[in-house]
Amino acid sequence: MSRELLIKGGHVVTVDPDLGDLPAGDVLVADGIITAVGPDLEPRTTAAEVIDAAGRLVLPGMVDTHRHVWQGAIGGYTPQITGAGYGPAVLTGISLKHSPEDVYAGTMWGALQALDAGITTIADWAHNDQSPAHADADLRGLRDSGIRGYFLYGGPGPATGDPNPPHPADARRMRDQYFASGTYGRLRMGMALRGPCFTSAERNAEDYAFARDLGLPISVHVGMAGTADAITALQRCSLLGADVNYVHGNMLTDREFDLIAETQGTVTITPSTDMLMQFGTFPATGPALSRGIVSGFGIDTICSAGNDLFSEMRLALAAERSRANAPALASGKQVPAVDLHQRDMLRLATIGGARVWHLENEIGTLTPGKQADIAVIDMRSPHLDGFGDPVAVMVLGAGPADVETVIVGGDVVKRDGKLAGDHIDHALELMHATREHLRG
Repeated sequence: MSRELLIKGGHVVTVDPDLGDLPAGDVLVADGIITAVGPDLEPRTTAAEVIDAAGRLVLPGMVDTHRHVWQGAIGGYTPQITGAGYGPAVLTGISLKHSPEDVYAGTMWGALQALDAGITTIADWAHNDQSPAHADADLRGLRDSGIRGYFLYGGPGPATGDPNPPHPADARRMRDQYFASGTYGRLRMGMALRGPCFTSAERNAEDYAFARDLGLPISVHVGMAGTADAITALQRCSLLGADVNYVHGNMLTDREFDLIAETQGTVTITPSTDMLMQFGTFPATGPALSRGIVSGFGIDTICSAGNDLFSEMRLALAAERSRANAPALASGKQVPAVDLHQRDMLRLATIGGARVWHLENEIGTLTPGKQADIAVIDMRSPHLDGFGDPVAVMVLGAGPADVETVIVGGDVVKRDGKLAGDHIDHALELMHATREHLRG
């Protein structure tokens, strides 16, 4: 007998252009898959769970395309530190105090933070993999949280005196052990490489070759303070490609954006860290979208930023409108309207993010046949009980506390505004124990 779930009577925002919005619609789920979207749906079995969505928005689960999830226990650790101070404070500082158990606790809690905020898929840029045990712990934390996403194997790997050490060779072992079939539960694997600005050209080429030999997608930091000419450096070595995700990008030149577009790479836009940590000025939203580059949002480091995509949508919209309006303001002109809509931001947070990691056939819209990754937003609070487009109201005002229900693959992981499952209390205890260990 199939396991059914019916989300009933909500304002369903499918983000599917063929389906549009259903102001009073239902979503029917069977065995983890969306089977129908429409009005007045009925379950096929009497055992189906029915979730009342009247007064709520029903959305695709959001996609965070770049986060260092192991930092789940150290939120707010570096509130005034820029990118220049982040390395000694975090990468060669507190990160090295993390045991494998601490990485597990931080990663699981970091993934639960994402789920609590309506994020059902995450790309974990795991750059605290000091040993195979640390890497295994990170992967276990993701798996045990119940989230969907990518484990992106990063460094630094075992301690070495080499100023440009190779990417951890243990990545081959992890691929073979956990991802031989391509997936490990709801997770896939990729590579988090340092890129041309953080290692030698020769080593960078070797790291790219290693990732491609393993058949794994690549993610690198580019176009932020300290990473000038990254794209042109990759071009010189013939390393650009559709298998590469470029994070940040706010200081790329027009030619570099053109090169990404020509080679069909993808871009992750990280508004909060870009603007808070002196990574650049305006986020890459406008230059990427104007070239048709597949783009999504990322939160990056919760040491200096938040952990939800509502904030990223708002900040990206405000920053891009400010950038686009600057020439008119400089000439003393006023314009009656602006190009980007709040719904453009929601698309970046859902189907855009899915496309960044080539998951658009599985997630990103509420389309029959896709995975039942769903977020239900309670719009009945005073700050969200609006007059205009409910999506605009949500993007402008919602936060994690407004996320009432979260579903991943048909499993309810947040219910009635609280994370669900027997593992939540244990995860909280582990996270607090890690904090005590790090403070000590």
